[in-house]
Amino acid sequence: MSVVPRCPPAARLALVVAWAVPGLAACDEPTRAGPVAPVTAPATTAPSAASRPCGDDADCTRPWHPSMEGCGSLDRCFDGTCLPPPAATGIPNAQTGSLTIETPAGERRYAVEVADAHFETQRGLMCRTKMRPDWGMVFLLDETRIQSFWMKNTLIPLDMVFLTEDWTIAGVVSDVPPRTLEPRGVHTPSRYVLELVAGEARRAGLAAGQRARFYRPRGE
Repeated sequence: MSVVPRCPPAARLALVVAWAVPGLAACDEPTRAGPVAPVTAPATTAPSAASRPCGDDADCTRPWHPSMEGCGSLDRCFDGTCLPPPAATGIPNAQTGSLTIETPAGERRYAVEVADAHFETQRGLMCRTKMRPDWGMVFLLDETRIQSFWMKNTLIPLDMVFLTEDWTIAGVVSDVPPRTLEPRGVHTPSRYVLELVAGEARRAGLAAGQRARFYRPRGE
């Protein structure tokens, strides 16, 4: 899942053309876009980048880009090397954060991959075929607003937990189906979004009004 692209008015016609031609990039900024027809073609995942040197996450996927149909490498750039994502392997590293949510049944803690760079907020959990239930991805977005996310190139169903700037849950969207382009969100402005495997929010009893604590990666 990733942030829905936002286009300036002059680019809207170009966006219509881009959707008709596979591989063309849309606009890069987030928005509350209207519904789009779901992706029907199956996505395929490219082989791992096999520990290729990198400067950022985009180096591990080129020439693939999140605006393209289908999938590229799953790898992310950790300490200059393209490696499989820890939310799939369960192996934390210096860029792994954690997020704890206070529920009526007690605290629920998740190890999290952090998406704050523009490329990673666009890619999100695209192309993943699995994610551990005690892991997630947290999106650190630029502003508080009505956030909108979609499931382009996302192969597993997800729960989305929207959080305000003070880390209070604004709302939860559960069991979002894979490979759909319908924007998903809640009606309350939020600044952060936690993505979990589908069903986890219900199992953990996550709900609006609960407080969370985010611990940044030790490598930052």
